[in-house]
Amino acid sequence: MAAKVKMLKLLQEIRGFAEISNRRPPPRSPALVLSQIRAQATPEVRRRRLSVTFDKPPQLDMPHHVKINHVKPSPQQGPVLQAL
Repeated sequence: MAAKVKMLKLLQEIRGFAEISNRRPPPRSPALVLSQIRAQATPEVRRRRLSVTFDKPPQLDMPHHVKINHVKPSPQQGPVLQAL
């Protein structure tokens, strides 16, 4: 029984050493990589900012007029809709 326990401890140590020796640094974030590539590809050039102005049309407080046609059914026929 003691030999089995010693063998299990040895296997655990070997696995632990394997995990430690196979460690790799965490992958870099894609945003950081892209910004570094962009910085290397183009020299540092200050972008000129353009100010754009526009005139908004005045807002009218009055809504548009909508004509409502009330249709009354005649006693002889079903309801009839008139197209405008």
